[in-house]
Amino acid sequence: MQTEILIRETLRGLLATAIEKVCVLGEEDAQEDLKRLREVYDDLVLFWGLEEGVIDEFDEKVGILK
Repeated sequence: MQTEILIRETLRGLLATAIEKVCVLGEEDAQEDLKRLREVYDDLVLFWGLEEGVIDEFDEKVGILK
């Protein structure tokens, strides 16, 4: 259970980083970074067997991947 808490905190950190990248770099310039962050987010969710709906949270909150 402790590991799941750590992974969820890590996911929140990746999400916060993605949002900050958009704020600092702008939507267009942040695209490549956002794609990489989304890949890591996706990989962690799948590797640790979390419900895949968690991935939707990233997409909903960042929501500007092209």
